[in-house]
Amino acid sequence: MILLFKIALLFTFGMFFIPKNQKYLLALALQIMLIVPSTVWALDVLNNKTIIIDLGITTWSGSIQLTIDSLSAYFMLIINLICLCGLIYASGYLKPYLPKKRSVFISLHLFSFIWLHGAMLLVVSMRDGIAFLLAWELMSLFSFVLVIFEAQKESTLKTGINYLLQMHLSFALIMLGFLIAENQTGDLSFAGVGEFFSRNPNTPLFLVFLAGFGIKAGFIPFHTWLPRAHPAAPSHVSGVMSGIMIKMGIYGIFRITSMIQSDLMTIGIIVLAIGIVSGLLGVVMAILQHDLKKLLAYHSIENIGIIGMGIGMGILGKASGDHYLMVFGFAGALLHNLNHALFKSLLFFTAGNVYYATHHVNMDKLGGLAKGMRYTSYAFLIGALAISGIPPFNGFISEYLIYSGVINQLSNSVFIISILSIACILSLVLIGGLCVYCFTKAFGISFLGTRRQESFSEPKEVPKIMLLPAVIQVSFILAIGLMPAFFGEGAINIVQDLLHMPSSDFAASAVQSLTVVGHVNMLLIVLIVLIMLLRAWQQSQVKIAAGPTWGCGYTAGDFRHQYTPTSYADSLRELANPVIDYKKVYTPFPEKEIFPQHKEFHTESKDLVEEKTVLSWVHLIVNHLPKAGIAQSGLINDYLLYPMLFLILIGFLIALNIL
Repeated sequence: MILLFKIALLFTFGMFFIPKNQKYLLALALQIMLIVPSTVWALDVLNNKTIIIDLGITTWSGSIQLTIDSLSAYFMLIINLICLCGLIYASGYLKPYLPKKRSVFISLHLFSFIWLHGAMLLVVSMRDGIAFLLAWELMSLFSFVLVIFEAQKESTLKTGINYLLQMHLSFALIMLGFLIAENQTGDLSFAGVGEFFSRNPNTPLFLVFLAGFGIKAGFIPFHTWLPRAHPAAPSHVSGVMSGIMIKMGIYGIFRITSMIQSDLMTIGIIVLAIGIVSGLLGVVMAILQHDLKKLLAYHSIENIGIIGMGIGMGILGKASGDHYLMVFGFAGALLHNLNHALFKSLLFFTAGNVYYATHHVNMDKLGGLAKGMRYTSYAFLIGALAISGIPPFNGFISEYLIYSGVINQLSNSVFIISILSIACILSLVLIGGLCVYCFTKAFGISFLGTRRQESFSEPKEVPKIMLLPAVIQVSFILAIGLMPAFFGEGAINIVQDLLHMPSSDFAASAVQSLTVVGHVNMLLIVLIVLIMLLRAWQQSQVKIAAGPTWGCGYTAGDFRHQYTPTSYADSLRELANPVIDYKKVYTPFPEKEIFPQHKEFHTESKDLVEEKTVLSWVHLIVNHLPKAGIAQSGLINDYLLYPMLFLILIGFLIALNIL
């Protein structure tokens, strides 16, 4: 198995030496060679116990080993599933690019995709600090290459550089956390972090790791790369990045959270607050978007917020000794990683189908896609229902676990936990309602009604290979909804193993309640099928008449009488003004102008958090950069003076024993 894993990564270099039409087949074969051993290891761990695998590679810090426990195994299975779906989807999505792109760029793209897959597998199975950081850096570098696939576009290249800079900041913070722990314990590994926590206050070091992993996960205010990178990347890359790569940040937070031993109440409140803010602002910003992929990107922030809320409540349960809240908070967050990976990658792939068929994802120009893209519209609708937490789909199950943990002993909790629990419940309810609002907009405007263009050609359904990942993802979405006890019990067992807890009675009662939920979901599906069959029979008895979309009383309505993305979200925008930077660009016409000439109207909603936290100091630096130009005098005497001044400074610091 180790040999197979090594061969798969080594043979990726062969991608640069084979004909263009054979590159994809090699990539698929190599990916399977990664999936087989890692899946065998993961299933072995879930059935038995932790395994340690020596890779036979030695560095200055010792032999590199894979340490796979149940948490690692869980994430490995998700990585394999989503990356496989992504590569299958890529076979159809990349076809239009093959004649346009040089062979070396196709090779580099597929090479980076396989290495991203391998790097994520290494991230979740490395415990040594140096090996972990190396795998983390490889993950960031190869995802950067994937994001800039269309680097000929200046905006894409800028987005890629922005992403790479923020990933290096993430790397620096995580490295700083390891070094702080190593300075006191002498152990540059996760074990050293755990030992540091046992000796010192936990909050400062935890916050360093939270910031480092939070940048990758996309928590607000560390989210600024995410709404830019996902829309710029090809759709199969967006699906993998949003589906699983950002979860590497969640994996890191889970790993560090399992080690904290003090300051639990403070840490729990911080994580819960970040989760609530991320969830609420993420969904509000999603509603205001015109770009379908950017809308989905903000929903990644929203769902990361839900995961953060589950982790926060789990920590608070640990702080208060409420094992039910602790286990169910963590288990709900853990299961939501899988659920979000499934429905978010599904939604990004269907958005990619829209781009493939129409060459854009601007909702101002979409509409009526369900007529020509029936299967894509069904897949998007299922993903929309799942992400909104509506039964019988999987999103409801993970949120149900969090609700169960929060509500179960609400009346018996200490006052502060009760207040925080109510805040969590209200936030989840509000996020769920706003999510439904957002996806009625996304689905209704993009897939229903009529196209919003004067002239257009009817879009056609994408090739069948691009629909195959949707079949796989929808199958899992339904399986989790219909068999929640199996998946919920698995998540609970992983949490108990991670926290070194014995099996408990409330876990068994939770499985029973999930079994009831599964039965109710089955009845709901049966009821839906019966209603659809009854409707089909009724429709077969009448003559179907077709006509234009209802135009609010106008008999000659056209696409201009439909909701636009701006008008649909206008009521919420007015409520959300304090947290957004909203601008309207238009030319008003006077009342006396009876027949207005052609005019343009454009709106833009900027992320106020980004504007106030990140861009404010970026603008400050950029505005002062011209002043630094005085150093470029063009005189050789000045340039010779600079190194002399530097040497004098070094000598001064040595004299003061600073260096």
